[in-house]
Amino acid sequence: MSRKPKSDPGRGSEAFDAHYRALFGERWPALEASLLAEPDSIPFRAGPGLEPYFMDSASIFAAECLELPSEARILDACAAPGGKSLVLASRLGPGSSLVANELSSDRRRRLRDALDRHLGPEQLGRVTVAGRDAAAMCRSYEGAFDAILLDAPCSSERHVLSRAKARGDGRAPSEWSPSRIRGLALRQWSLLSSALIMLKAGGCLVYSTCALSPEENDRVVARAAVKFGTRLVFERPAHPDAETTEYGVSILPDRASGAGPMYVCRLRKLSAES
Repeated sequence: MSRKPKSDPGRGSEAFDAHYRALFGERWPALEASLLAEPDSIPFRAGPGLEPYFMDSASIFAAECLELPSEARILDACAAPGGKSLVLASRLGPGSSLVANELSSDRRRRLRDALDRHLGPEQLGRVTVAGRDAAAMCRSYEGAFDAILLDAPCSSERHVLSRAKARGDGRAPSEWSPSRIRGLALRQWSLLSSALIMLKAGGCLVYSTCALSPEENDRVVARAAVKFGTRLVFERPAHPDAETTEYGVSILPDRASGAGPMYVCRLRKLSAES
């Protein structure tokens, strides 16, 4: 007689709840409720008279944290669905250009649509859409960019909970597992390492995610601190609702009027002689 396999205690809704309760303690129920609530969404216009793009105010903040020289080559390394690229395009100086890169062809179509619909002709003319693997781009673009935004693929717990709720799965999908966090953290590190190689000396890089776990945020940045040593300077951008972390700031919806989650760390790369 065959036996029904036991459920994996490290997977599913209960494991999800236990993982984030361990991180946030008594705060978790309120934070979880805020993640399930209607997300923050405000209209962003890349210029006067242009069609608004609705996005989380914390996402706008992340893109605005990237400091852009007046004449610069900018990279949005993981650009889809396009909101942060719109923010960057709206801030380009007259001698600057933006590469909006997205590996996924489906997401790249969404990115192109967002740029076409929400940018003016002059802005659009200074934006190039690319389809490279940003983790491997450093082989061809070492030191090629003056500023880089890396909004890395992440666990995106808000979307996980929303999708589960819509499907009637409960508070989280039955297939959730901490191994997904570990896998994403490895991918995030490969992306950040590549981005720092592509960044010029003196350049600015913003690393951001919409993840809650330190494994995908500070711990990824910590690896960069070890690899690049004193060549990196870390900054915590100012935001009225930001909570300080070791290397950056975190904006969480239960304490930021629904905005976030958004982790943001700003890095500066010094020359080898510095």
